[in-house]
Amino acid sequence: MASSVSLPLVVWHNFSNPNTTCITTSYPHVYAGQKDGHIWVYALSQEQDTPTLQHKFVLVGHKAAIVALCVLKTETDAFLKTEDVLISASEDGEIARWNASDGRCQAVNPTGFYGIPRLLKVFTQFSDRHIFCCGQANEITILNATTLEVVRVWGGHSNWVTCMDFHDPDTKRSRLLTVTIDGKLNLWDFDATKHIIYKDQTMPNGPSIVSNTASFDSAFNLIGNASVPGMCMALTSKHIMVLLMQNTAFVSQFVIPAEAPTSWAGGSFFGKDRFVIWTLNGQIFDYILHPPESVPSESIPDGDERLCYSATLAHTYNLSKDNSKQSGTTVTAISCKPDQDTHQLSAIIISNHPQSSGFSIVPLLPDQEGESAVDYSIDTTFADIWPLVEKGDPKFGNITATAPVNTNHLAIGYDSGTICVVPLSLALLHLTDISKHLGKRDDVRIFEHAHYSAVTCMIVPEHCVSGQQYLLSGGQDGAVKIWNLIDGKYVASCAVHSMPVEAFIEPAEQKDTRVRGCIVSIAKDNSIALISVDSMTCLFIFPGNPYPLTTIQWRTIEDYLVFGYNDGSVYVWQMQTAHLDRVLHGKNARGVLEDDRWPSNQIATPIAQKSAGNNSKQTATMRSIMANDNALHTKTNFAQVFTFNIRRLVHDLYTRASILNQDDSQLAQDPSIHPILKASMSSSSFDAVVPDILTFRPDKDDPLDVSNDQHSEEEEIDAIKNKHKKNNEQRQKRIELITAVVSTIASWNISEAFEHICCQALHLTKHTNPNISFGLKGANGNLSLLAPLKSERSAWTISPSMTANRLLSIALLAKAIIFIAGQESKSSDLISGYAMALPLIIGKDYCFPSLSLLSKYWQDPSARSLFSSAVTGLSKQDITALVDYWEAFLPTSSSPENSGPQMMARASIVLGIMGCDQPQTLSPRVRKSTALSLTILLSDAELDDSRHHTNAEGEQTLSTGSMARTLSSMELLSQGFQTWETYINAAEVLRTLFMYATDPQPVMALVSRGAKTAIFEISVANMPLVISTLTFDTMNAKALEDRLRCLKIIGSFIRKEPTLLFSHIHSVVEAVVKTLDPNVPHMRETMLQSATSILHDLVKTYPSVDFSSSAQKLAVGTLEGASVVYDLRTATRSVVLEGHVGPVSALAFSPDAKLIATCSLADQSVRVWYTNMSLFGMLTSSLSQGLGSNHHTHTVNSSATTKTASLSSSSTSGTQKPYKIFSFAMPDNTLNPTDIMKQVRFDWTSAKCVKLCVQDLVMSFNV
Repeated sequence: MASSVSLPLVVWHNFSNPNTTCITTSYPHVYAGQKDGHIWVYALSQEQDTPTLQHKFVLVGHKAAIVALCVLKTETDAFLKTEDVLISASEDGEIARWNASDGRCQAVNPTGFYGIPRLLKVFTQFSDRHIFCCGQANEITILNATTLEVVRVWGGHSNWVTCMDFHDPDTKRSRLLTVTIDGKLNLWDFDATKHIIYKDQTMPNGPSIVSNTASFDSAFNLIGNASVPGMCMALTSKHIMVLLMQNTAFVSQFVIPAEAPTSWAGGSFFGKDRFVIWTLNGQIFDYILHPPESVPSESIPDGDERLCYSATLAHTYNLSKDNSKQSGTTVTAISCKPDQDTHQLSAIIISNHPQSSGFSIVPLLPDQEGESAVDYSIDTTFADIWPLVEKGDPKFGNITATAPVNTNHLAIGYDSGTICVVPLSLALLHLTDISKHLGKRDDVRIFEHAHYSAVTCMIVPEHCVSGQQYLLSGGQDGAVKIWNLIDGKYVASCAVHSMPVEAFIEPAEQKDTRVRGCIVSIAKDNSIALISVDSMTCLFIFPGNPYPLTTIQWRTIEDYLVFGYNDGSVYVWQMQTAHLDRVLHGKNARGVLEDDRWPSNQIATPIAQKSAGNNSKQTATMRSIMANDNALHTKTNFAQVFTFNIRRLVHDLYTRASILNQDDSQLAQDPSIHPILKASMSSSSFDAVVPDILTFRPDKDDPLDVSNDQHSEEEEIDAIKNKHKKNNEQRQKRIELITAVVSTIASWNISEAFEHICCQALHLTKHTNPNISFGLKGANGNLSLLAPLKSERSAWTISPSMTANRLLSIALLAKAIIFIAGQESKSSDLISGYAMALPLIIGKDYCFPSLSLLSKYWQDPSARSLFSSAVTGLSKQDITALVDYWEAFLPTSSSPENSGPQMMARASIVLGIMGCDQPQTLSPRVRKSTALSLTILLSDAELDDSRHHTNAEGEQTLSTGSMARTLSSMELLSQGFQTWETYINAAEVLRTLFMYATDPQPVMALVSRGAKTAIFEISVANMPLVISTLTFDTMNAKALEDRLRCLKIIGSFIRKEPTLLFSHIHSVVEAVVKTLDPNVPHMRETMLQSATSILHDLVKTYPSVDFSSSAQKLAVGTLEGASVVYDLRTATRSVVLEGHVGPVSALAFSPDAKLIATCSLADQSVRVWYTNMSLFGMLTSSLSQGLGSNHHTHTVNSSATTKTASLSSSSTSGTQKPYKIFSFAMPDNTLNPTDIMKQVRFDWTSAKCVKLCVQDLVMSFNV
């Protein structure tokens, strides 16, 4: 089951002023969480010896403000050894994990923390596998660092709490220290394997670090010193206290107060003798930490000398007060550049400003004698470093809203009030200046000055009773307008709001006639209007509310509309009278909204706009990236993301091409027959591009793509020609879209041959657009979007995942293009040449494609080829490191608690591919572990459970993950069977495949098809094993169901792979006949129908098998030269006819079944036998042996017409002698099994004459 290949392309058309809430650093990257839920990633760089930041990418997915960030190290495969992972937390308690090199989202937990998180911490003293989340709650959440699953909720705290790890020098073990917001300290012990936490009871009432006299002072963080065991820094808003563990208790060393009116914001240790602290207003203090000295004092008893650390202020960095760019909050972080001798520290200060936020990078000077003060200013804004010049469309202005229209169009709203509906190809390539490229196209709709001010939202309703297609637009003027998309005309206007319209929602209820075909509009003041698109009128207007709307519940049968708001209140409105029935709060309000009997719409922040339709399988989805300024209550639309399902795009183009190529017009017009199933395209090698092409259904035709012909309604226009013209127009639109995508993602001047075919087939122009960049789609649909690049080639240097996704997309699209160009035989060489040329052109910074990501798409030939070529290019050391890394995640090497099923499956696939394609790269130990791991995946317990599971509608459902794991193991076990066979119980693997292959459940159809393919693949490698397992189980299985299953597999072989079965016909016949044994209770009755069907297919397919219905006898020839006759009434052998010295090629009963003729092409003889073992039959056979040659009437070579009796006697032995022997000579005796099955046969023309047909030769024998 092939995974979809998602390729996000982002078009930057505006600049968004950031509003940063928190930052963290990991050189050379700076991660900045935003108020609007985005995370900007910057790179530290040098420009003319001045440190600065560069936009790298933005992470989109969180729905609330980012409040905490942390970076941890994780192991990866052989290319990078280790990589950074970013963990983020938003205000709503959602925790996300991102790859720090390319931003790909790896995991999301929407409920990772109950409360508002403030700190994310990873403690290396225990394990990098756990994340501690602290915040505005009296509990700490401990999460698995890989899956973000909550493994423990750490309670028992009296107030809001934070924690840190430290090495206790007294007990010589790692421990945890917590501090509550009121300053109470407590010690804890943590068992990282069992997730058990013990409180140190020796200190039941921990000391407080917050003075009772300090007003509004609160503890908010603990920071440890990795270089000095037992030392930590406790941060409160008014003081910073350095503590040291002495005699099982933390003792204060010194306290640094904050200067009024500011407060402390953070701090960090750097080595054993330096720490840096900073305030909320951007002041930074660089201290030198001095080791303790004995401090004797008369107040200290003898022998109790206290050792205390001290600190000296070395440097102070102050933000200039007169800076006009600094009028908001300030966020500070310290970046540490690793060096051989010392750490080079720099302070990154981001200052938020309503119009132009800025930053400053201040190098922290090394140690110098004496105290010094340095003033710095915010002299660079983020707008200054933005790589694009901000400019709107010269005619329409800046984009303010977008909405998908059908399957191939995008509606774009501008701040001038204009609305433009354009094809996706035009929007992708020319979004920023689209007015220059409209021309006189029939597939464009322009509504100039549709609103008096900016367009704020749009929607195309899915459900429309009238059958027309309309676009609804909302503006800053509060009006809702309706437009006809087909003819491009204005229809109606509803002045329903006094504030700007913020969102449109299509009701979840579509059964009630009053609501069907309606749209809900929501304004900025939270007023609500229900507008009927069919009647073009406003049905209801509900007044505004101070709190945002969160839920609409449709109780139309009870004549109620229920609105839930952000403050927890619920307003119940009566629909008939349009008056407010009641207002609910608290438990009653929650009870009403939780009643799942009624359809509901959940109103979320409209940060994303997806494609029209509820079907997630769309060729293209569109999403506007918005920046929300909560202070100014404004939104800025600064980017548009086009996410293309490359596999669907290729399928769709191929399907439309096949429709146009149909010769049979009636077949082409029949919509019930899928074009892929038609014989004219069945032999196309393009099926290899898409293994699931038989299940593909193309997107619905976009009505805007079809040109409006004024004569289309006239009767004289031929309907078939119109349909052909329509299909051709739809195909051309798909080609136009593919052209736009390929011109965007391909790097030019890499491979001349590849680029020539693409340009020739699609009429491509080699140009790059600087405002288009690439993205990656991750968990939960979260996106990572590259900032605008100076050169599109630099996208190949970002990360292995980015390279793999882009290269795979190019390969899939290129195969479709080359197929259309009619040169598919060259596709493999062209794509390989392009991929191999990239590293040479890009240079040493080129990132080779990720093997982990390619293994996800391993069933695709393009991905498999890229995977194998990547492994081939590795050195022995890299291969060893790669294998060692993935071996640790195999099911035989780890447990689901440590790795997770997804990671174990990925490891099995990666090593499985290597074992199939390059078995020499795996040692015998790894081969054995991989083989056993694949068998574990094959017998997936989750799949067995889901086979018997039904959903709410009573339909059987199947886990997608378990099905993918099972299919993967099937194919890899079969493809590399010769590698794995010695390490597995091959017979049991085959029995599992037999079970899957014959599963009749509809939900198992894909698994069943994969199992049959795997069985045939294994048969090619070891047919005797397959036959022995099949025949043994057919004859000896205890359950009749198992025997029936084996018969079904035999039937599949006869119909689909008869050549494989050719050499084992006798064993198969023997086993099938045994199932008809009347002596076994109930078996004959159960097996009769299936066995009869199998025997019928055997007789029809193989000339060496024949059946006589009158005598109920079955005969089969063997490779050893014998022929065996079975009596089907008793399911026993009737007679064995031995005489040929070569395999029996054909045999046939006479019409009265008294005689049987057998032929062997190897010894070039025909023998006629009596089928009964009577005494007269044996006597006649013996007497006629010497006379057999006299009855030969026609041979090809007369010189070989007679064999002597002595020769016959010497060559025949067994239970019966042949009645007649005829010899012949063949000019060409090299027929293969396929030729024998098709071109060799016996025909009895009468009871005394039989004809042997071999290819074009016909020989007649009188008996």
